[in-house]
Amino acid sequence: MPAIIFHNLHQAECALAAASERDRPVTLLTAPGAAAYGGPGYYLAMVEAAQARHPKAACRAILDCGDDGALAQMALSLGWRGLVLRGKSAVRAKVQQIAKAHGGEVLARPPRAWDPGADAIHITVQIDDLLAADK
Repeated sequence: MPAIIFHNLHQAECALAAASERDRPVTLLTAPGAAAYGGPGYYLAMVEAAQARHPKAACRAILDCGDDGALAQMALSLGWRGLVLRGKSAVRAKVQQIAKAHGGEVLARPPRAWDPGADAIHITVQIDDLLAADK
């Protein structure tokens, strides 16, 4: 499943529109450490808004929490089910236990992903090409 880093709602919507149109699943991934500067709720609202606009799109969403275990726990309580948590493995193991109870997962590093950059607006063609190539 291709992964796309999203920096804003427009990018998340473009990714899900292409996924819906091609009937291909996609992973929406925040930028490294994004949870610390945007907050888990902010990014979750973007994912939910994009999913509401494109309800037929199959999507896995992952929030990058950097190395902040407390932020990862907050994200789980808000509804995130996919997290990246770097840092100490002991902290990650504890957060993984909590995530498992919620039906979630915690990754030590993010999946390989395409990053359009924070200022990119016209990304529909690139996302469509990415999904077409990943068959």
